[in-house]
Amino acid sequence: MPTDSCIDVLKIKEVVARARQNGMSISEYTVRRAIRTGQLPCRVVGKTYLISWKKLVEWATCSNGCDNHIFEENVSI
Repeated sequence: MPTDSCIDVLKIKEVVARARQNGMSISEYTVRRAIRTGQLPCRVVGKTYLISWKKLVEWATCSNGCDNHIFEENVSI
């Protein structure tokens, strides 16, 4: 029987489906790009990418203040 923490680790397509159910318009391409650029942490088991739902929500909502921090350094007004 899976525990609650196991339910919150999902494959890419499952993450996208759950995000849409929760009102977040995130595409599979966007999730893959975030993984590739290191913005969204994941585990790779074989060829399967496993993503923590908690980490996805943190990334999508920029709860850690990460929104465009790279670009803010170079902004001149």
